[in-house]
Amino acid sequence: MTPDILLLSLGTTLGWRAADAVFVEQLREAGASVVASTVRIGASGRLRRAYPVTDLVEAVAARRALRAVLRGERPRALVISSTTAAMLAGVEGLPYAVRLDAPARLNRPGPHNAVLHALERRALARARLVLPWSRAALAALPESAGRAVVVPPPIAPSGEPAVERERLAVAYTPDVKAKGLDVVVGAWARADLGDARLLVFGVDRDRALAHLHRTGTSLPGDVEFRGKTPPADFRDALRRAHAYVGGARWEDYGMAPLEALADGALLVTVPSGGPFEALAQARELAPELVAGAVEPESLAVALRAAFDMSGEQVARYRARAAELVEPYGAEAVQRTVRDKVLPALLAA
Repeated sequence: MTPDILLLSLGTTLGWRAADAVFVEQLREAGASVVASTVRIGASGRLRRAYPVTDLVEAVAARRALRAVLRGERPRALVISSTTAAMLAGVEGLPYAVRLDAPARLNRPGPHNAVLHALERRALARARLVLPWSRAALAALPESAGRAVVVPPPIAPSGEPAVERERLAVAYTPDVKAKGLDVVVGAWARADLGDARLLVFGVDRDRALAHLHRTGTSLPGDVEFRGKTPPADFRDALRRAHAYVGGARWEDYGMAPLEALADGALLVTVPSGGPFEALAQARELAPELVAGAVEPESLAVALRAAFDMSGEQVARYRARAAELVEPYGAEAVQRTVRDKVLPALLAA
């Protein structure tokens, strides 16, 4: 049987693999038959040390993988997951869409990445659809890109929040440098919030301590590292926490901050670079909880403001946050896939 859609996933991170699996199910629920294939980088992966070489290695692997799959399948259309995977893809005349969290012209800046920008412009201009995850990524697309439809990974509350929130903050820093572990811990120490505690997910204690040592950041005693736990454990902490604290220097999308808003935690964050989707919501909800700069001193001020908010202020914040994350819910995203993505992609 000829499938409607072949989804080619670069799948270089856990977040991407999870998001692609969800998108496959959304396409199927919308009525499409889907075959999914993941790129295997192979031995050339050893060359992935810096940009633009990293992206070129992955683009070549994606081209090779797509060619192999198309020898056995002839779908009506393609979805290529990530702008990198699309750069050199041989689509063999098939209509295709490109899913991306951020275009290379935004997260791979500079003249040394000019070849990536040129390949991206060509791939996105030829695409029938471009499917950015966020409004920020949409705004950063090249002007020549094909028709764009924002399709975020769906986000919803993970359960009933705790009746009484703990004096607890949660952070997620799997990439200790990009996600600003030193900024978060430095701000926490400066905020001096008494009996409040900070739980840091995504990094084990030894790796965290090594990074803090390199950056000259002292570790206060009320910080606990939870490592790489199941997602349910992280969401459980968000439902109990007063706040989520983000110190990222760069956010390609920012699932964790949006999950925090969905689970009722106050979003205390620095103004991270990149297509940080929750930053606009954070500024609308409580601008005093958004630091003025990506540095510990400013974030500490925002943390103190969060823990000083009255019960009435917190209740208003959470009610409005629930409204702001509603468009990211599964039902809303599914309508977009059903009514906008699938008809355009499969049109004759």
